[in-house]
Formats: sequence, C-alpha cells, structure tokens
Amino acid sequence: MLNSDRFITTRQLAESLGVSESSVKRWVDDGSLEAHRTSGGHRRIPLAQAARFLRRHRWSTFRPDQLPFAASPALGPVDDLAAEHLFDALSKDDPETARAIISGRFLSGADVATIGDLLIRPAMARIGELWKHDPQGVLVEHRAVDTCIAALHELIPWLDPAPELAPTAVTAAGPADPYMLPPLLASLTLRERGFKVHNLGPLTPLSSMTLAITRYQPTLLSLSVSTDTSLPRASEWEAMAKSSRQAQCEIVVGGRCVGAFPFGSLRIPVNRCGSMLELGAFASGLSRSKDARKPLDPPRKGRK
Repeated sequence: MLNSDRFITTRQLAESLGVSESSVKRWVDDGSLEAHRTSGGHRRIPLAQAARFLRRHRWSTFRPDQLPFAASPALGPVDDLAAEHLFDALSKDDPETARAIISGRFLSGADVATIGDLLIRPAMARIGELWKHDPQGVLVEHRAVDTCIAALHELIPWLDPAPELAPTAVTAAGPADPYMLPPLLASLTLRERGFKVHNLGPLTPLSSMTLAITRYQPTLLSLSVSTDTSLPRASEWEAMAKSSRQAQCEIVVGGRCVGAFPFGSLRIPVNRCGSMLELGAFASGLSRSKDARKPLDPPRKGRK
C-alpha cells in the first residue's frame, strides 16, 4: 500500500506531535487539517495530508516513528553531513535509510530543488565515479538511481495539488539521454511551484516534445541534457520552434552537458538553468509574469 493510500487516526497524529487528541480534532473541524469521516463518525486523516500539515508547521516535537511511513523520515537540515549520509546509504544499497533521509529533509521544510541540488546531486556524482575503480560501480549506481526515484515518488502525494487554473509544464530528457533522475526532479520542482506537469522521462525524441507542446499547450518546457550525444542538431528544432511560438512556451535547458548546448545557433530564445534551484526560480518568475498579464475582470456597475 502506498503512503497516499494510508489513513491515520487523530490519536496517532496527536501522539506523534506530543499534543492532545482534542487539538487534532479541532484542527480537523476548523479546516486546518483535511480528514474523512467513517460511517461511525470517526475522523480519519490521509497520511499525505498529515505530511503536508507537518511540513507546513515544522513541528519541533514531531516523532515520525509514530506514523506508518514506508520509511520513518530522518528529520534534519540539508547540509554536507546529510549528503554524506545519503552517499553512504546509497553506496551500501540501503534504500530504507536513503528514503528516510530524503523524506525527512522534505518534511523538515527543504524544497525539492534544494534536495535535488544539495543532497541527491552530490551523492550521485560520487556514486557515478565508483565504476572507475570498483567493479561493482555500475551495479551500485543503478540501484542508487532506483532508490532515489522511489524516494522522490513518495514525495508526490505530499505536494500541494496544483490549482485548477495552474500553468502547465512539460519535462523531458534529450533524445539520447538515458538519465531518469533529472527530468523527474525537474517535474517535482515545477509541481512545487504550482505547475501542472507532464513528465516525458528519458530518451525523448524532439518530435515527441513537439507533440507534447501541441497537446498540452505548456507555459514551460524543461529539457535536460546529461550526455553529449543527447544534444540536438539545430535543424531538429524547427518543428519545436514553431509549436513553442504558437503556444507561447518558454524552453529551459539544463543538465550536466548544458555548456555544450548550441544556444547561439538556434533561431528561438532558449533559457539556460544550471540547477534545480535556478529552474524553480525561473518558473516562479514566469508564473508571476503570466498572472500579471491576465486581463482583469471588468468593474461591476453600481446601482443607479
């Protein structure tokens, strides 16, 4: 059963926070905390809703081991020590500890972009070098990627849902880019900024990105390029350029090989982002600018 399918009682949440059960019931009744009622009238709180509540309020007395998380979150800051602990867990193929570190930092208030840039990225960079001197390096890297993907998917139900009129974004890795983590991190970063996101994943042909722009009419397309071979030829951009102009879609390119991207030879404006934090900041600014350009409702006429 996924975290998003689980429900907890008001008593469970109260015990994990060190507060009275009546306080939790009051939060439910005043709408601060979403819950469902059983046929007998008992309040049942979705675990995902509890996670959102905990992250929003950052409860200092919170005991995550009292709740049925898939891996009990390890609360704490995102710093060099946390990145070291994540590297140790991933290199030892200890998925439970790795997931606990990632989920715990998220519940402690770190956003997805910070977790991606300052926690997962440095740990995976070290993992990616193991094959040079360790015959188990490739095995360790593949398991580490799978663990990080599982941990990030666990965060999705904990993100606030996008508003009904939220802007749309598409994320993808280039045509010859097999890496799954960058577009997934980009998709969660944009979700956290209030976007509705369609993640196309790795190895995405430009023709598929063009179709996605036509279908979803996104405000933003985020493309990750992590290998030299994933860099598209300028001629391949023509159809995408036409679709992006028609959809008024901004294109953002990032990734390990972004420095080799042919920005100067393209006939459409393409934005460069060097990190998930930069992508998040760009998306937030883009969303605000779109909101500012929305036509205002006409003033209501008063009675004569």
